[in-house]
Amino acid sequence: MTKERMAVRAGEGHGVAIGLLRRAGLYWHTARHLRWEQVVYRPLRQVQHRLPLRLPAGGEAAEERFPALAAAVAAWGPDDAAARLARAREVAAGRFTFLGRTKALEPVDWTRRHGSHLWSYHLQYFGYGVDLAWAWRLTGEARFARRFAALAEGWMHAARPGAGDAWQPYPVSVRIVSWTHALLLFGDALDGRFRRRLLESLHAQAAYLERRLERHVLANHLQRNLAALVTVGLLFRGAAPERWLRRGAARLWREVAEQVLPDGGHYERSPMYHAIAAGDLLEVMALMNAAGVRVPGAVRARVAAMVRALGVLARPDGTLHLFNDAAHDAAPSRGYLAALAARVVDARPEDPRGAFALPRAGFYGWADPERGERLVIDAGEPGPAYQPGHAHCGLLGFELDLAGAPFAVDAGLSGYAGDPLREYVRSTRAHNTVQIAGLEQSEVWGTFRMARRARLLDASHAEAEGGYRFEGAYRPYHDPAAAHRRTVTRDGAGWRIADRVEGAAGAPVASFLHLHPDWRVEAEGTAFVARRGEAAVRIEPFGGDAVRVAVGEREPAQGWYCPRLGTAVPAPVLVLAIERNDGRECGWTFRVLSPDP
Repeated sequence: MTKERMAVRAGEGHGVAIGLLRRAGLYWHTARHLRWEQVVYRPLRQVQHRLPLRLPAGGEAAEERFPALAAAVAAWGPDDAAARLARAREVAAGRFTFLGRTKALEPVDWTRRHGSHLWSYHLQYFGYGVDLAWAWRLTGEARFARRFAALAEGWMHAARPGAGDAWQPYPVSVRIVSWTHALLLFGDALDGRFRRRLLESLHAQAAYLERRLERHVLANHLQRNLAALVTVGLLFRGAAPERWLRRGAARLWREVAEQVLPDGGHYERSPMYHAIAAGDLLEVMALMNAAGVRVPGAVRARVAAMVRALGVLARPDGTLHLFNDAAHDAAPSRGYLAALAARVVDARPEDPRGAFALPRAGFYGWADPERGERLVIDAGEPGPAYQPGHAHCGLLGFELDLAGAPFAVDAGLSGYAGDPLREYVRSTRAHNTVQIAGLEQSEVWGTFRMARRARLLDASHAEAEGGYRFEGAYRPYHDPAAAHRRTVTRDGAGWRIADRVEGAAGAPVASFLHLHPDWRVEAEGTAFVARRGEAAVRIEPFGGDAVRVAVGEREPAQGWYCPRLGTAVPAPVLVLAIERNDGRECGWTFRVLSPDP
């Protein structure tokens, strides 16, 4: 072997060793935050999948409770009746639409994965079963009851217990709740023999779920598992259902105390998962009230705070602020939650005016409804530490509404495993914040993983005379001597976003400004004007060496807006660059030119 070849092999071996060390470091910095439950139950879950599965048969239904439970579900209302009816008609015709993609499935093969993992999960959720039930109640057409029975019968016949997506704990949890609500809404419209089979299956699925609570995941997954156990526990009598109800509720209330922060924010800091959790909790509480089962006052107070906090996380029109993993139309609507909460905890979302904050959740902002202006700043650390799977690199990022419409927006969420934009939407460059040295704020990897994390240094805000001022700072994971400091001010002239990077001397710095795709951007000298219909906003960058506009770029991804799962829309992003950081201030000013709302 020549000396040159030996040198090449030595270099290759050195590169492999470095790669292995980096991978080991990635795993260590991820795993060191885990709780003991996650460490213990992950291998246990793998063992369980290989063991013989026996599920108890039958289960005696608590029929005397059904009228009160059915009345409670019916009292929630169908939310958007027209949308439910349209979805039910599609399903009755054999078409299923999830994540912006429609598939004709007639008959449905319940044993295979249809397209993406998440699409198949939605098929297994049976949320459309509730649509079919409401369609029957709205129209009286028996075909909707027949369709639900045919789909559920097909699932019970084909979905072998423990196999495939159908029996993953999360889809089991969602399906238990969907079937329960549909069963109660349909009532006597369902054949008696089918009702008995459905109840037997619900009992078996709950027994399976009880043994496979997602303690290896925790967070919103465990909360949803527990909500399902409590829900189905109300349908039956006997030792097992009483245990599901008693133990499930006790652990669920502990999760509420941890997951719902004192200011009402959900600790995963995603408006979408906040709304999902609020919906689960309110529905469970409503059913428990109907069954005469006590809900602790502390839980009611915490869920009421959660509802009030929704006024910060969702606009009055119901659209969510898309921080972290969040998308529209993937959670119960603000209107539905408000109506349900008014009945269950006597609370409604509180729309902010002037300065507002959820300091424990890390959201700060200011609103002037008359002028159509609303700012929300993300100033919370990735969390919870043991489960940051839905966290993004968006510290000190913001969403800003101007002239009555979303103006500066977060990139949102298009999907999870296998989604081509998953890495992008979690990245620093997908948020209205600053990137240092071309590296991420936190060390994100895989679909849901995060190793070393950015650290929030401080955050404060106040209403200034005739305006508003926010100040905050964080350190990126990769440079303990660096810090990004941001000041946001509003006065009579408009908004000013000012950034300064301490340390990181000589490193490149980039500030990103993502606009909603409804705005068209035109350059005017060194400034830009964004137009949306008759509205116009002047954008003036300052302190940078160069500014460019990107729209719908792919390698690497840049300039995409993902407002709904399965949707990615090209959208303008302005990138202000400093080639070599020297501590100078840079940023943006915004001034509404016309019209004044």
